[in-house]
Amino acid sequence: MEWAKGITPEWMSEQMGLGIPAAARSPQAAYRITPRYDTGLLTFTLTRSEAQRYLENHPPEGKWLRPTPGQAEGTTGEEHFAHFGLPEPESFEEGVRYGYVCPGADGAGGEPDSSGADENWPGTSDEYDVEDPSDERCVTLHAHDYAPDRTRIYLQVTFPSGTGPLPAG
Repeated sequence: MEWAKGITPEWMSEQMGLGIPAAARSPQAAYRITPRYDTGLLTFTLTRSEAQRYLENHPPEGKWLRPTPGQAEGTTGEEHFAHFGLPEPESFEEGVRYGYVCPGADGAGGEPDSSGADENWPGTSDEYDVEDPSDERCVTLHAHDYAPDRTRIYLQVTFPSGTGPLPAG
C-alpha cells in the first residue's frame, strides 16, 4: 500500500465529480494504492453557512445520517485521513453527519431544485434508502462541525485498483 505522489485537491475533486467551493480553506487530497482497490481522499473547511450550502447542493442518497453512540467502536480501524494528521471522521460521535453522495445521479451533485427546497436537509426524509456506494461512483461525505463557526468536509471514494492514470508526480 502506498500513497500516490502529485495528487492535488483539484485533481481529486475532478475524479470525485464534486467541486471545491472557492471559499474552502485548507484543502488536502491523497490517493492510496492497494492491490484490491484504491482510495481517494479530499478534505477542506468551510464556515457553517458555506458548509450548509455545500451540503444542500450535494444531497445524499437517502438522507443525512448521524452516528449512534458506540458506532465508532465498530469501525474497521483503517486510517485514511490520519495521512493528513486529522482524526478519522468515523471516530466522531457528536457534531457530524454523513451520507453517500453520487454525482451524476438524479438530484445529486447539482444545484438545488427551482423551489429552493431540499427534502433531505437536514435529514428530514423518513426514508432510509441509502444506495450501496459500490454500485456507482458514490462518495462518502462526512461533515464535522469542529468549531463554533467551522465545518470540515471529509470526502472519500473507492476505485477498482488501476482504474485510471494518476497525475504525473
